[in-house]
Amino acid sequence: MQNASNSAAVWAVMTAPMLRLERQFGVRPLRRVMLAMLTAWFGYFLVISMWARALNKVMVPFLDVPLGIFLVAQGTAVIFCAALALMVKISSASGALR
Repeated sequence: MQNASNSAAVWAVMTAPMLRLERQFGVRPLRRVMLAMLTAWFGYFLVISMWARALNKVMVPFLDVPLGIFLVAQGTAVIFCAALALMVKISSASGALR
């Protein structure tokens, strides 16, 4: 059986460098932005998937691709670019990019 005091000491030794890195690079604002963008991405795909069968009946004229698949692809690109832009803005504002 493991001694409780040893595990607490190991925990303290392991978390100290992580906390120091978090303070140095400002990970907390980035984490909030990442979670917000993940939520937006999930919400977008949830809405599109709810309407996918109805949207897939419509074809995009010049590409011959169902509209549902086209919107998912466009949404992926737009939300990914928005996530990158927001993360760069937040990280540069917090001083993480040096």
